Amino acid sequence: MIADEYHKSLLQVTLDELAALSADVFREEQPCRLDLVTPETAIPLLIVRRARANRLLILNNGAMDLGRSNGAPTFQRSSWWKDLASHQIYICDPGTIGKNAISINWFQSQPPLWSTAYVAKAIRQISKHLGVTNARNRTYFGSSAGGFAALLQLCADKNAHCIVNNAQFDWTRWFPNEVRTILNLHFNGRTAADVRNSWPYRTNALEFLARTPKPLYIDYHVNMASSYDRDVQLPILERFLAVHPEICGLVCIHRYYSEREGHNPMSISKTINILNSQT
Repeated sequence: MIADEYHKSLLQVTLDELAALSADVFREEQPCRLDLVTPETAIPLLIVRRARANRLLILNNGAMDLGRSNGAPTFQRSSWWKDLASHQIYICDPGTIGKNAISINWFQSQPPLWSTAYVAKAIRQISKHLGVTNARNRTYFGSSAGGFAALLQLCADKNAHCIVNNAQFDWTRWFPNEVRTILNLHFNGRTAADVRNSWPYRTNALEFLARTPKPLYIDYHVNMASSYDRDVQLPILERFLAVHPEICGLVCIHRYYSEREGHNPMSISKTINILNSQT
């Protein structure tokens, strides 16, 4: 869904201005567009306040089809908003918009800049405006690159829940052309191995989670028919579980098999059922 549909309600705010907003800005059943302005960039958000909801879903984009989006802010799955029982925040990676947009960015930027902290603070502030003050009532979601983003956001909200589908836990293990684009754009052309060694928490979301160890509540849905997810990313999580059993007792791996879907996300109906099961 393209942001043009919400231009009438577009707000541009800093974190301080976001905190000062009246909760009435987010009206029930009226999706509201907001750009979070940071020193680095503007991060497009779409907020949906549902009537009678007491939980919040935070949904992250995966890879963008730039042929369709033309570099405009896009919020994947936002056409489902009426089917989801929770309040919702949809997040668009700023690296996928504008004249220099790339299709997949994993929320990366030139160190030391990193928009992840701003996003995490904005989520919790909007959550307060929506009346969801208990972290246990927040669920982060994403598939593929969106799964990586969801795990980054969980790092700042450790008592919350995260659902990921065929996620990249380590984006440097994705396809070389896309990885090389990020290395050239944000890391001065350094090798993937060098970046993994120098910034492990920027490349591996699980390493970021382990920096401030607290029990993790993560559900990982992985398609065993996808050789990439089965052979590359799943072992990364399995190794993490073996090394950090003290924080992984509530991490669940849900294996399924669909040759038709491959690395693509689960079906709409299955995903909606999973997300609504949190309410």
